[in-house]
Amino acid sequence: MRTPISRRGVLCAGTLALLRPASAKAAERCLDALIRRRHMIRRFRPDPVSDATVRRLIEAATRAPSAGHTEPWTFIVVRDAETRRRLGRAALGQMFVAEAPVAIIACADASRSRPRYGSRGDRYALIDASFASLLLLLAVVEEGLGACFVGAFHDAEVSQILGLPKHVQPLAVIPVGVPAERPRSLKRRSVDQVLRRERWE
Repeated sequence: MRTPISRRGVLCAGTLALLRPASAKAAERCLDALIRRRHMIRRFRPDPVSDATVRRLIEAATRAPSAGHTEPWTFIVVRDAETRRRLGRAALGQMFVAEAPVAIIACADASRSRPRYGSRGDRYALIDASFASLLLLLAVVEEGLGACFVGAFHDAEVSQILGLPKHVQPLAVIPVGVPAERPRSLKRRSVDQVLRRERWE
């Protein structure tokens, strides 16, 4: 049987689950490397991103967990240049959204959660769409691309641009493309700074 590899020639954590237990350490290293390579990219080259690549990104996103397996997410893929410019203006003038060849808008569809969870379903829809968005961001890295999770925008304006129904909330505008910058590494809080045991005290 052929050993599954990524397009970058690295054994992937997801496929390693099918291999012998001794590969668990390699899977851990692969996931750790993927996470460490993820950065927010705000400058893009004009190189196109294929439909097949975008489909792989969405497929990865849909592997996210969701409350009651309701899968309350929808992804709108925008390639039209004028629509991307309008989205950039709606995102408080963050025009790098328009520079990327494609923008993926992650949406939370509470109509899938409410029948089971009532008003609490609105919260779950946002959480679950966020999970899916993170998997999409990691898949972007695996594809050798860059992306930025843009959460600052006028909800009503983005909804109008995309023709969203009232029960669907835009969660993020995610421009995707070939990076045209090398982002600097940011200092992060240590595990000891964020870890508490049993209670806050």
